[in-house]
Amino acid sequence: MNVRELLETPPPVHSFTAAEDQLVYGRLGRRRDTLSRVERVPLGGDWFRLGPVGLLHVDRATLAAGVAALVQRLEAAPGEASFVAPNAWVRSVVIDAEELPRQREEADDVVRWRLKKLLPCRPEDVRLDYVASGGRGRMLVVLALDRPMAVVEETFAASGVNLGRIEPAALALTALLPPSPTPILLAAVDAHALALVVLVEGKPVLMRNKPLPADPARAAVFITRELGRTLAHAREQERIAGPVEVWLAAGDPAGAAEIERWGDAQAEVRINALAVGAGRVPAGSGVADVRLWSLLGTAWAGAL
Repeated sequence: MNVRELLETPPPVHSFTAAEDQLVYGRLGRRRDTLSRVERVPLGGDWFRLGPVGLLHVDRATLAAGVAALVQRLEAAPGEASFVAPNAWVRSVVIDAEELPRQREEADDVVRWRLKKLLPCRPEDVRLDYVASGGRGRMLVVLALDRPMAVVEETFAASGVNLGRIEPAALALTALLPPSPTPILLAAVDAHALALVVLVEGKPVLMRNKPLPADPARAAVFITRELGRTLAHAREQERIAGPVEVWLAAGDPAGAAEIERWGDAQAEVRINALAVGAGRVPAGSGVADVRLWSLLGTAWAGAL
C-alpha cells in the first residue's frame, strides 16, 4: 500500500473489488473520470472470514474461479490493476509516534514497535501504511494481516493480474470528495458495514469500521450514534473545532431521513449526499452505486 501523496505514477485504469457475494471489475474511460466498463461474477457465500485484525482467511479456490471468470470476459488480462478491499478487511489505529526516521524501513520498525500492545497478533504479521494524523506526532495506521492479503495477490497473479495497490473502499471514496478547507466526516455505508473517515485538509486523520445491524431501522439509529461518537472523538482528540461537513456515501440509503434529523440537531454540522454525477458509472450493472464509486475513486486519483 502506498500513501497517495507519495505516488509518482498514475494509478492503473483497471480495478477490482469484492463483496460477500460478488467480484467486480471496472475500467476507466479515456479521460480517466468515468468507468467505461463494469463486469461482475457471483461468488459463493462465506468465501472469506474476518477476525480481530480484519481479513483472516480467503477461500483461494472460490476467489480463483471468480478472477478467472472475470478475466475471461476481457480482451486480455490487465497486467496492472488496483484492488478496492471491503472496509471490514482492514483495521486502523491512531498512535503517538513523534518524529519517525527518514528511512522507510526504520520508520516501519518504530510504528510496529508502537503497535505491540495494541494488536492481538505480532506486528510482524501485518502489512501497514500510515500518515500523519493532524500533527503533534500522531499517526493514522491502516493495517491488515499479511498472509490472507498475500493470498488475494497470489490468486490474481495466477490469472495474469498484478495488484499494484490495495486500498480500503472508504479511502477510495475520499478521492471523490470536493476540496475543502473545512474538516470532513465521510460515512460510507454498504449492506453490512459502516466506515467512517475524518479528513483534515484532505488528509485522513481518523478511520473507524463498524458492522451494521441487519434491521434497516436499527441500522439508521446505529449510524447516527456512531456519527456522533466519531465527531465528538475527532473534536476532542484531533482538536477539530468549528464547522464540519458530513458526507454520506450510500447510494440510496434507507434511513437517510434519520441521518438528516441528526445533522439538523448538531451545531456546525452540514449533511451532504455523495454522488458522482450522471454518466460517470454505468447504470443497471447489478453493482451497488457506492461500490462502483469506490472503483472510480481508486483508479481516478490514486490510493493509500
